[in-house]
Amino acid sequence: MSNEQPILEMTVEGDFVGPPPDAPTPLGNRVLVWVVSLAGIAVACAVAVFALWLLAFLIPVAALTVAIAYAVFRYRVWRSGGTIQGTTIRWVRRR
Repeated sequence: MSNEQPILEMTVEGDFVGPPPDAPTPLGNRVLVWVVSLAGIAVACAVAVFALWLLAFLIPVAALTVAIAYAVFRYRVWRSGGTIQGTTIRWVRRR
């Protein structure tokens, strides 16, 4: 361990002295900004890919559900002779 104490540069008002205005941004800060930006883009792409995968999975499920519901509806109309819960549904055949 070194016995040297750190030197704090302060103004007369008690504020800390900052870097000069024309000082370049440190390399570590520039790398950190790029890494955080790339990580944000990667997360956004991953979320978009997951959403598209979920959509591609759910479209066939929804289509199958609609087909089954329509088949059940047609079956119930056929079995009841054209009436469902007191309402008459008349199917007109087109020629």
